[in-house]
Amino acid sequence: MSRADRVAKLLGWYPPLWRAKYGPGLAALLEDTYGKGKIPAKAQISLIKTGVAERARETGLLGDTASPLERQRAGSLLVLCGWAGFMLAGALFAKFTDNWGASTSNGDRTLVRAMYATVQWGGAAGALLVLTAALIVLPSLIRLVRSGDWTSLRRPVVQALCTGTVFVASSVGLILWAHHLSYRDRNGALVSYEIVVACWSVAVGVCVAVGTSAAVSITQRLDLSRRKVQSLSTMAMALTLSMAAILAAMITWWKIEASHAPAFMRDGIGNGFIVTSSTFPPALVVASILMMIGLAAAIAGALRVAHARRGGAGTHLGGSIS
Repeated sequence: MSRADRVAKLLGWYPPLWRAKYGPGLAALLEDTYGKGKIPAKAQISLIKTGVAERARETGLLGDTASPLERQRAGSLLVLCGWAGFMLAGALFAKFTDNWGASTSNGDRTLVRAMYATVQWGGAAGALLVLTAALIVLPSLIRLVRSGDWTSLRRPVVQALCTGTVFVASSVGLILWAHHLSYRDRNGALVSYEIVVACWSVAVGVCVAVGTSAAVSITQRLDLSRRKVQSLSTMAMALTLSMAAILAAMITWWKIEASHAPAFMRDGIGNGFIVTSSTFPPALVVASILMMIGLAAAIAGALRVAHARRGGAGTHLGGSIS
């Protein structure tokens, strides 16, 4: 890679408008400072950090330079990214808790069932909020497609469709195989099944990440009215509350089951692959970490929305009123 290519790669971390205005000057400064020599790693890291910060500032995630509505939209999209982590954790939790009810005595079921139901209903409420948000932005998406101004989004959309196809195909294959296995084989006894499930989990993560990235890219390009942006941001804050309830319920369920059904926790999927524990099953540890990261992102987004609302709102974001 030539020096010019390396500089162009570093400038690629900055948003297009910033590059058009300041890119040539920064490239000249790098040339004057380092000549033909290699740009030090410390300087490269500093440039990357500054570029990422500029992108965040341009999209409304940092600073107050963007309009209040843009900051509300950015905060809402950050909540959506947090929800993506919850979807991964939810899939892992659902797989781990396959047939969990049969392992808990009748005297212990009232609270633990309530916590499990809270996780289920919280997940359903979150999915409904996301679906409603998608329906709200659908007319704006249709207008974008009809205008022909969506060609730059074709790549993320195609990537999302491809990864979704691979996910569906692998899920069907895994389900068909699981139906021919015993409960014991599906929960740690069959190493080959554990390995395939681990690979499938990675595929789920990639699919969710690519799909979320495509959703964010598309939403950033849509023309949305003030009313729509505020409705979306309200749902984003409600989604954050739902995520907090899900995490609290899952941890409570975990604590109860670890005390009253250690055998189930020890035999759950994921145990034995690397480590075995009835108190801290690897699958639940990973799920809780994903949930905590997702909730942290969602809280940051919700706070961004709340701050933008206190600062006032403009009349419209992106163009025509819809």
